[in-house]
Amino acid sequence: MRIFKILGIEPTKNEMEIKEAYLNKLSDTNPEDKPEEFMQLRKAYEEAIEYANQEDEEDTNEIDNTEIGLWMAKVREVYNNFRARNDINAWSELLKDDVCQNIETKTDARDALLEFFMQNYYLPSAVIRFLNEFFNFEEDIDELYESFPSEFIDNIIVDGIKYDEYPSYSLFEIKDGPDYEAFLTDFYEMNRKYRERDIEKTYDLLQDLKEYGIYHPEVDKKEAVVLYNLDRLDEAWDIISNIDPKYNEVVEADLLKGMILADKGQNEEAKQYYKTVLKREPSNVMACEGLCIIYKNEGRFAEARELLTVINSEGYEYEEIDRLFDELNQDIINDYENKVRLGQDKFETDKLLEIAHTYYIVDRLDEAYNIANSIEVDENTDLMIYRLFARIYLDMKKYDEALKYADMWKNGIENASEEKLNNFAPKYKSMENVYFTKAWIYNQKGENNNALKELNKSLEILPNDVQFLNMKNKILFANQQYEEVIKVCDKIIEINPEVSEAYMMKIRSLYELEYLKEAFDECNDILYKDPYNLFAYIYKIRILIEVEEIEMAKEEIKSLRNEDVENQNLDFLEALILDYEDKREEATEIYKNLIKKLEEEDDGILAFPEELYFYYINEIFNTDEEGDVLELAQKGLKYSPKHQGLLYYKGIELSIREQYNDAKETFEYIEQLYPDNGYSDRKIGDIYNDQDLYEKALEYYNKQIEKEYDIDDYFKRVQVNLELLNLDDLYKDLVYLDKNLKDDPRLYEYFGIYYNMIDNAKKSYEYFIKAKAIFDNSDEYESSSYLEGTLGLVCAKLGMREDAIKYYRENYENTNDPSDLIDIYNQYVKVGDFDKGEDILNEYLSAMNKSKLSAEAMSRMANLNIEKRNMKAALKTFSLMVKPEPDHKRDRAKLLFYTGNYKKALKLIEEAIKELQFVADNRANYITAGRICLELGDKAKAHSYAKKVIELTPVDNLKSKVDKLPYIYRYLADAYIILGEYNKAYEYISKALLSPRCFYCSEEVCIDAMYSLAYLEYVKENIDKVKAHLDEIFKLDISRTDAIGLAYKIGLFK
Repeated sequence: MRIFKILGIEPTKNEMEIKEAYLNKLSDTNPEDKPEEFMQLRKAYEEAIEYANQEDEEDTNEIDNTEIGLWMAKVREVYNNFRARNDINAWSELLKDDVCQNIETKTDARDALLEFFMQNYYLPSAVIRFLNEFFNFEEDIDELYESFPSEFIDNIIVDGIKYDEYPSYSLFEIKDGPDYEAFLTDFYEMNRKYRERDIEKTYDLLQDLKEYGIYHPEVDKKEAVVLYNLDRLDEAWDIISNIDPKYNEVVEADLLKGMILADKGQNEEAKQYYKTVLKREPSNVMACEGLCIIYKNEGRFAEARELLTVINSEGYEYEEIDRLFDELNQDIINDYENKVRLGQDKFETDKLLEIAHTYYIVDRLDEAYNIANSIEVDENTDLMIYRLFARIYLDMKKYDEALKYADMWKNGIENASEEKLNNFAPKYKSMENVYFTKAWIYNQKGENNNALKELNKSLEILPNDVQFLNMKNKILFANQQYEEVIKVCDKIIEINPEVSEAYMMKIRSLYELEYLKEAFDECNDILYKDPYNLFAYIYKIRILIEVEEIEMAKEEIKSLRNEDVENQNLDFLEALILDYEDKREEATEIYKNLIKKLEEEDDGILAFPEELYFYYINEIFNTDEEGDVLELAQKGLKYSPKHQGLLYYKGIELSIREQYNDAKETFEYIEQLYPDNGYSDRKIGDIYNDQDLYEKALEYYNKQIEKEYDIDDYFKRVQVNLELLNLDDLYKDLVYLDKNLKDDPRLYEYFGIYYNMIDNAKKSYEYFIKAKAIFDNSDEYESSSYLEGTLGLVCAKLGMREDAIKYYRENYENTNDPSDLIDIYNQYVKVGDFDKGEDILNEYLSAMNKSKLSAEAMSRMANLNIEKRNMKAALKTFSLMVKPEPDHKRDRAKLLFYTGNYKKALKLIEEAIKELQFVADNRANYITAGRICLELGDKAKAHSYAKKVIELTPVDNLKSKVDKLPYIYRYLADAYIILGEYNKAYEYISKALLSPRCFYCSEEVCIDAMYSLAYLEYVKENIDKVKAHLDEIFKLDISRTDAIGLAYKIGLFK
């Protein structure tokens, strides 16, 4: 059936098997990345469940008479005979068949065999290895994963090749008749109950197993262990004592005897059994722990602790061992302090060093240092003291001192004679421990590359040392070298399958690499072996949330809660689910409480502390929720210094605070860690953009777009190219965006700006109108703050006065910027509607909170009087001003110039120049001063002012000033008029009139340049031409004050 092929399993009515298959497939099918595959998988799952609930129909078995079918009949015959199943020769005979020897049918035979094994999988590992040699399972593993469920390949084929089967089939005393298949099924059920710690049920199932009439020593061993757990010690002793001695090592008889005797208080006999085990297997955890407890009770604390040190060095992690280790350290200290208190403080040097080392272990560094410092360094103590000081200084965070003593320790070993080294215990004289200590120091210093170099030296000496490999893993993980971590984990598991940390690190690395299916499978494998492994549950649930299988994640959490599991990780996972369900307030509260608990006491329980900070920041960022984002990001980064999301929040928050250098360093660090991710380039670009360093901003925006981009990222580059007036590049990006975006108002707005820049007001207006229509009718886009204002300006350029006024008014209502009112005022007075102009002016002054007697109000009213051609009223208003600003002095000076009061005009304009000397562009004032000086007959001074204007108006690189060319040319023209160089003046006036209008100019033509032309004719005393030019100006703007002043000067009105 197709649905089961999609799920990767044989047709079945077992709902649990269907669900497990679905979860396995789901972990590799992200609904965001593969929506069609996800829907297909979900539909297959639902149909499979429906099929499982249907009534069974009679099966019809057809006989397969093909070559492969006939061969498979022989395979079934071998498998169904348990003696033959365990006989390599029987399988060897099967492989001699033509279907296996013929290259054209060999693969079909392999696949048929594997399909059979999917339902018949109680196979000896020796047989799987034998078949692997013939069919090359390992070489073709990728092909097998494509054709068969990964769970089957992993658990039956791969594990069958790597590990021996349990229980060992070779230990069966095989007889004809008994049902070994059913026996094994019940054996595994018994073993599952034992792993679940259901001891009573395990005992009952063991009794059922005896009914099969099948003997296996593992059954006796398990029964003895169960009886021991039930405190039925004599019965346990009888069973383990009566097992055939040839099985002693297999069933760990000596260990069990030691445990039973220890519980009965027969410690001397128990010690002998434990020692026998440890002689054969020095790192046997149970034997070490049992003997350790006896030594502890005898007061032999140091010897007891040494046993636990052996276990730790092998990478085992057990709470009971840790508890014992802590107790023994305290016992050693208590014993020492009691003897000191009683005056029995004469200790041998090695004993004193052991005591100092114990203080070091419990983090009482000052006592450790003082004791170690009291011991004389000589040939018999130097290596021990150097080792101890290296570690004490390490924990004191005095890393340079620690390295110094580590090097002294290293040199001491290198220069010691063999006779001297024989006097030291291995931990003091082994060079691998020196390298390990140095690696530890470098790791704490944050120099992980140096740490790895030292660790690799240790591993060259002891390549299978689990403690060294574990530390290497931690450093590789911190360096985000996850592929390498997985390799090291596999090696540790191969050396010692009991090292739980290796499985955890492997899952974490697979998760970080987003190999979610593989990580999910690892979690299931661990839970199969250890149903109480909370770590595996946590990552399994995390993956379910990641692939948006929320209901299944909830079910897993609920089952744990039903078992009374209370754990902060479950709280965190529930918060993630709430987040996914958009219940953000509830999620935020959980994150907040978890952070509070974490900061009160970090017990190391939380699996994702950095993610906790990240998700909490996600919730509160740009909200009114309390929380210092920078501080929270820093705290999260202590757990994972390279966490991408936290680093981004750190950089963003630093940018917001305008700590640009620190922000840039943060984003540069992100770029170093994640060179293919363009977001950090964008943020560095933003930093330069915020500082108006547009060339640098453009450099980084270009880098981002080269690496990766969302279409929206182009708008950043468009904005900077606009600032830099790179109009050709700007236009190219706009054309590209126009091809790839549909009805995006931002694009139309930028087109409007572009066409305004090149002085095509009609096209500009069309695009602005399109942008505004979409902004006004869509909630998706937020209009820019200046759209209506720019639209008003373009309308003014087109002579659309009423529309200009309308849009300026809209802009004012949106922004409350009073300058919009001045734009409206200008539109009214241009056409001579001074009453409406005055109303708007009063509205402006009210918005600015200016009284009618304020300098600005009086200056504005004076200029209004000039616009009304009431020069007398204007002069009076200016004369009444108290404490005028430089701009007011300038306007009054120009009025005095036009009305013939040149000396007073010069005095005022020079005051304005002086006051604005270091704060504003004085060129307009220099021009006014030059014109006044000409009227006073002081050509030298007039020319001096004109030359200053020319110096301040360079004509090179005009490409970067394309938005204000008429403005530049008009200044140069005015300066050359004063200098008497009229041809040059004409040239620049022509350029001003022919160039695109200034971006922010609202005139239909450059009226300032037209005025310069009128003034030129005035200087040349061509009054008729002056009148003609002024007539042209007044047709466009009746309120132009300079033109009015010049008209007054030549007597056109009084």
